[in-house]
Amino acid sequence: MIKAVTVVPDGDGYLLGRRGSPDFVEVPEIGGRIVLWLQDGLSVEECEARASDAVGEAVDVRDFLNDLAEAGILVDEEPTVGDGPPFGHRVGRILFGPVGLAVQVALVLTGLVLLVVDPALRPDYRDGVPFPIPLASLLTITVVSGVRTVIHEMAHKLAAAQFGVYGRISFGRRLFFIVAQTDVTGLWTLPRWKRAVPLAAGILIDAAIAAILVTLQLFVGHDPLLRVAVFLNVGGIVAQTAVYMRTDLYALFLALTNSKNLWELKGAVFRTLIRRANPHDRELIAEATPRELFWARAYLVLYIPGVTIAFSYYFGFTLRATLRVIELALSAIPTGGLAAIGGVLALLVILVPMGFGLTGAARSAITALRRTLRPVPQARTA
Repeated sequence: MIKAVTVVPDGDGYLLGRRGSPDFVEVPEIGGRIVLWLQDGLSVEECEARASDAVGEAVDVRDFLNDLAEAGILVDEEPTVGDGPPFGHRVGRILFGPVGLAVQVALVLTGLVLLVVDPALRPDYRDGVPFPIPLASLLTITVVSGVRTVIHEMAHKLAAAQFGVYGRISFGRRLFFIVAQTDVTGLWTLPRWKRAVPLAAGILIDAAIAAILVTLQLFVGHDPLLRVAVFLNVGGIVAQTAVYMRTDLYALFLALTNSKNLWELKGAVFRTLIRRANPHDRELIAEATPRELFWARAYLVLYIPGVTIAFSYYFGFTLRATLRVIELALSAIPTGGLAAIGGVLALLVILVPMGFGLTGAARSAITALRRTLRPVPQARTA
């Protein structure tokens, strides 16, 4: 079962995990070396002798292995890369292996060339209202957005599956936006360069699909469904640049900088700057390396203006546009008949997710404000 353990160098230590599982642990360098020695066929006694010589004191390898078993890293069966859903594994290798990645990159480059050469193919804000009937436009955008979201998240899932990491798709919130997300924590068992493909897979598939749809317009002309699909795919890509909301590019930022606790450390650095740090913040900063503190400060530079821009965009554009659609829906209700039913449905489609997002955002803002304004415990002197 020791053969199934993945050993990934990480700073001064190693990350130990297991393919097909989200469980992993961080161990000192000697812990990773012990696992590698065992995988090479050395006995427990030989590993104990080597480890003891390396660190200058007795090392209990059996106790170390028991800790790994309790953490879920050691199991009775040895999974292989092909374990788990075989279909997802094969599709992932096809779409996000070397050939699949090359094809998608070629499609994206083709789409970019077409957008530069022909301005008529470029997305326009009017594409967000494909039909003159507000409800029809709203339902179309909802359906196309849902399909695009599923494809985006499945891309993450399939790209990770090719490495034997099987994620789980769920729904959550970023600020006041309702989002889907794929839990691929098991990527920590892979080297950093391998994590990049699954993390970028959603953006890449969005861009490739947008390029295909742009190309199709050369043959079918100005089709409203194609236009709205391109509009939403491009919008989805732009939204991923909002690294202050834990987007795909935020995850890539973590992988490339090898940061593990960036979100919490960023908050601790910020509260320290405004002299509102609590004991937990001071503990985090004391345990952080100079490199981790550097990237936390760099991320903070992106985070603060990013949140400001997000709120400005939401209240200055998204919310105003939404209120206009609500106004149209309310005006249709008194007319009765199908128009009234359409107005009610439009209100439900708009208000339910918007209410969920705004309520969650307000709750998070209040929690953050309380945490920042909470009185800082003063050190006692004897």
